[in-house]
Amino acid sequence: MDYKKIFILLLALAFYLPIFIALMDTWTTDPYYSHGFLIPLVSAYFAWRKKKQVKESDKDFISGAAVLAAGLAMYGMGIMNKSLAISATSFIITLAGIVIAFYGIRSLKELSFPLAFPIFMIPLPYTDYASTFMQSFTASSSTAVLNIIGIQSTSTGSQIQLADSVFVIGEPCSGMRTMLALFALAAVFAYIIDGVLWKKAVVFLCALPIAVAANVGRVVLVLLIASGYGAEFAMAFFHEASSIVVFIFALILLIIVARLLGCKNLKNI
Repeated sequence: MDYKKIFILLLALAFYLPIFIALMDTWTTDPYYSHGFLIPLVSAYFAWRKKKQVKESDKDFISGAAVLAAGLAMYGMGIMNKSLAISATSFIITLAGIVIAFYGIRSLKELSFPLAFPIFMIPLPYTDYASTFMQSFTASSSTAVLNIIGIQSTSTGSQIQLADSVFVIGEPCSGMRTMLALFALAAVFAYIIDGVLWKKAVVFLCALPIAVAANVGRVVLVLLIASGYGAEFAMAFFHEASSIVVFIFALILLIIVARLLGCKNLKNI
């Protein structure tokens, strides 16, 4: 057991403890990032899977120290600017510096995914603005679909007017929560499928249109039920359950995209 490495890692964890506490507070209070608790566990699992490929043969203390210094500088920048996103992201760079110093560039490449994956647990800036845009977009897109299939509706901002009822696309229905969680899931899925890099990138990037389309479909379905059976029935019996259905449907679409690209086998699991 190398106590020096353990000491350095524990020191880094202690240094970033205030950032971890702030992140956990975000995960428990912000529904957009409730999946944050799972991200470190997933990263730890994939790092453990790579333990045989991590070797000290090409360790580089100088390069590692330089990257470590850059990470700590970024940490300080985040503290000065009161930016949790910057400070938390710096932890990834700091860890990369530690890996280079003790194990080298080759090991860093082997650990690139588990080291980078924690980016999905860090709250993005301007999420509220993006959510507001998605609310309006979802409302206008859902209205367009309803009119195409013969149900008269109009939208103003995030509000949808049916013949006898009005619906407001709130933040939970904007699709942002599904999109952020699906991006994290798509990253894992793209990592474990067997395929060239560009195919993996396509699968990952497809998470955006799939999440948007699935959420619009969810809203349209709720409005169709409301049109036929009343708004109260639609909201009481389908609205909440539809969120899980949408996420499963989006995951199935990701699998279909991977299959169409010829990525049929799984690895790294």
